[in-house]
Amino acid sequence: MPTEITTADHPAEDQAEYWQHAIAEAFGPLNVRPPRRRGFSARLVARTLGPVHAGEVFAPAHAVQRTASQLSAEYYKIGLMLSGSCLLRQNDRTMLVRPGQFVLYDLSRPVQISFVAHHIFTVLVPHRAIPIPPDRVSTLTATPLDTRTGRTFTAVLTSLARDGDAVEGPHSHHLGEAIVDLMTAALSERLGRAAEPPPPDAPDLFRAVQAWIDEHLHLVDLTPAAIAQAHHLSVRQLYRIFQSRGTTVARYIRTRRLEHCRRDLRASTQPIGAVAARWGFPDAAAFSRAFRAAHGTTPSAYRDRHS
Repeated sequence: MPTEITTADHPAEDQAEYWQHAIAEAFGPLNVRPPRRRGFSARLVARTLGPVHAGEVFAPAHAVQRTASQLSAEYYKIGLMLSGSCLLRQNDRTMLVRPGQFVLYDLSRPVQISFVAHHIFTVLVPHRAIPIPPDRVSTLTATPLDTRTGRTFTAVLTSLARDGDAVEGPHSHHLGEAIVDLMTAALSERLGRAAEPPPPDAPDLFRAVQAWIDEHLHLVDLTPAAIAQAHHLSVRQLYRIFQSRGTTVARYIRTRRLEHCRRDLRASTQPIGAVAARWGFPDAAAFSRAFRAAHGTTPSAYRDRHS
């Protein structure tokens, strides 16, 4: 479900202050300078698309600044201007963004933006999701990405902005992964070389993913999309990490859950259904089939043999 933030429910004299607080919550600490103190009619509609966060902002003229003391989020931000314009300054470069254009900037670096009244579609992409070193990406902030892939990227973002309600649903994470892939392609084309994929055999990353999965085995909705999002990866990158070790995400989760169930069947007298539900098997029949396939016997027979 989308999250909506609006100043309409606040007194006019408090709207600008509330907007600064709301935007800082969404995008990290920053300073908002409205042209006047009283009245600031603005609205943000935010959605999560797998590894990325999309937002649609309607706001009057104002200025935004993120200083060196406010840097925290390791995200890139794409802004597609739908109406109005803005002047963005980052890394000693300045770009005037008009309707139909998009601009890239880095939330981990100082930035200044001056907006006229505008409607903008934004996308937050984690640094780790883009397989290009951040110092290379930084050479492209506040510059036009007017390449063949960049124009395709613009068309896709424009379509998503127009059909925001259509992106909701169980398959929305695929749209997020497509955004990451298109952004990577546009940056790579602009840099003049292909991006290298992140090494799938990075041991620290694999151990971190394993530990996170083990801590969340009880969740019924422990999906590859949820795991990838928690580690700022695309689902494709997550699959590649496990494939390099001769297994799959689903197989690892199932194996770990069954190991915990087997241990509890030997050590406790709780009903089998309660043991299964504790480790992410809400369906007793499905658990029994999975246990038999893994251990060659039913959960009840296993308990009787080892009690």
